[in-house]
Amino acid sequence: MYVVLIIAALLTSFISGVLSMAGGMILMGIFGLFLSVPAAMVLHGVTQTASNGSRIWLYRHDIRWSVLFPYAAGAAICLAIFTAFAFVPSKGLLFILIGCFPFLAIRLPRFIKLDMERTPVSLTCGFIVTLAQLLAGASGPILDIFYNTSRLTRFEILGTKAITQTLGHIIKLVYYAFFISLAVDIPMYVYPLVVVAAITGNSLGKLVLERISDVQFRTTGQYVIMVIGVFYIGKGIYELVIPLV
Repeated sequence: MYVVLIIAALLTSFISGVLSMAGGMILMGIFGLFLSVPAAMVLHGVTQTASNGSRIWLYRHDIRWSVLFPYAAGAAICLAIFTAFAFVPSKGLLFILIGCFPFLAIRLPRFIKLDMERTPVSLTCGFIVTLAQLLAGASGPILDIFYNTSRLTRFEILGTKAITQTLGHIIKLVYYAFFISLAVDIPMYVYPLVVVAAITGNSLGKLVLERISDVQFRTTGQYVIMVIGVFYIGKGIYELVIPLV
């Protein structure tokens, strides 16, 4: 089983390295198929922190640092509220939320233009995206709402998203590993292997990214996550219905 999870970390990090989306969402679903919700959240947090952390280094010259501080403030507010309730989602709810996120994103009215470089927008983004990460583990389609209409290039999007996503996954790790006192039964050797797989996938993805256009970058991933979203919604409904049968 763990071999499958390590290979999944490699492939989904490659996808994220090319599209800056979809990889984390796909990986969270795969982890959710094999692990309990807390265990999946922790392993996903480790993998995505490594994956996004390596992209920070790869695109360090393209990061818009002005986005980080208001984003972090919004994320901190969300964490404080979430911690007060100590909520852990069921597996069915987790899958339904992951599956719905892409469709929520495309329902955003086209006239709304969100600019992540504006403080109120990045603050709101930090709160909403962190909420999505704590509830469903992955928040890529929601975060993309705030970037797809921005004036940033694909390299600036990758670098800036990487640092905000890294922060979000660290918050998720802290919440599920320390605030939630539930056993996380994953062998210790799995963690460094998924980290290496994630970093390798990102490096390979960068080679492909340099060969595609901004238009291809912005459109390709949307079709991928919608197809995956339908599957995850179906899986979530199955998880909720089966205990009732």
